[in-house]
Amino acid sequence: MHSVFKLFLILLFPLYGLGTQFLILPTDAEELSIGSHPTMSGILSVNPALFSASLNHPGLSISRGIWLGDVTLTHLGYTQPAKGKTFHFNAKYSGLSDLEFRDAVPVDDALSTFSSYGVSMNGGLSVQREKQKFGISFSYIFMGLYTETTSGFGLNLGYARDIVKGMKLGISIQNLGIMSKLSEDVPSLPTRMIGGVSKQIIFDNYRNTVYCSGEWNQLATTGKFHFGNNFRWDRISLMGGFSASENVVESSAGFGINLGQYEITYGIQFGSQNLGTPQILTFQFRLP
Repeated sequence: MHSVFKLFLILLFPLYGLGTQFLILPTDAEELSIGSHPTMSGILSVNPALFSASLNHPGLSISRGIWLGDVTLTHLGYTQPAKGKTFHFNAKYSGLSDLEFRDAVPVDDALSTFSSYGVSMNGGLSVQREKQKFGISFSYIFMGLYTETTSGFGLNLGYARDIVKGMKLGISIQNLGIMSKLSEDVPSLPTRMIGGVSKQIIFDNYRNTVYCSGEWNQLATTGKFHFGNNFRWDRISLMGGFSASENVVESSAGFGINLGQYEITYGIQFGSQNLGTPQILTFQFRLP
């Protein structure tokens, strides 16, 4: 039975993203819709330098969604401005339940059921110096599969700079760290480096931002490119994105509505791997 358990470790993790790769899954509807870009700022960001909040008002974000293979996604984010700095905290959960444990001999009923899950808690700050922004955050990571668990710590670094009017450059390095042993092996963190640029165009009451980024992941065999667009008019946002690697092509779309103190965003992604249709719904609140 131990060999069957090891087989689950080998096959289940890459398929459902519940190995340490859960750390790079999208955290909110905007990221799912547009792609992972180190020039996107807000309550949530893949770049620790670009966490932001409304002046003198903390921000709260709650996301709930589903990933490939019916993996559930839950995310909570909080930002707090203070004396030229922005402090942020977020927690992320990815899980898959009701997995069947079977022996090598075929039987009608499973021997038992179990779940696989990953949790990360992240906190840090971002600082602005003229046209440059710097950010750092630290993560505590915990994962479980059947009766086995592992934990560890990660470091994330970010930098952003306004180049010319409306154009921004961003670089982010994520998941520098180490995990404890899971069963017989020590999981590797998906060290990830993302670089990209964005251009914002404003005309009358319309605001359009184009994003272009490339990423390298230590646990992936090839790089990945992201292209996205966010069109804003009055209180409405229309978003779209395209991502491509050597064997996978993904397209995405989303929309959002800003109600002043509240904002609701929905994103959906379509991929060439035919393993499901990821969707995320995000609620953002400007707190008193």
